[in-house]
Amino acid sequence: MNIDYKQLDFIDKKLRHVMGWLEDETGLIFTITSLYRIGDSGVHGALPVRGCDLRVRNEKIGELLCDFVNQHWIYDTDRLDKTVAIAHGNGSNYHIHLQVHPNTVEQINN
Repeated sequence: MNIDYKQLDFIDKKLRHVMGWLEDETGLIFTITSLYRIGDSGVHGALPVRGCDLRVRNEKIGELLCDFVNQHWIYDTDRLDKTVAIAHGNGSNYHIHLQVHPNTVEQINN
């Protein structure tokens, strides 16, 4: 099942932009495995939603994709230790977590 996430206003505008950018840059169509989580105290529970999980099964590919995203996007200009893309989980739960913050910006030099 595919969904046009670009029309889902409950997803943060920056997150929708990063999701679209990743698909455009890679030519891949990702499966969203998690978006909004009722009661979540993090980016998955915020409205508009600022976190999205994408299915990926291969850890090397997941790490490469995260490195690619994080070379182009800064999560928070005040907290450079945080990143937009994180690959984590075990086995079939391994996935890419995308997250944005109000201070998320695209790096101009890339």
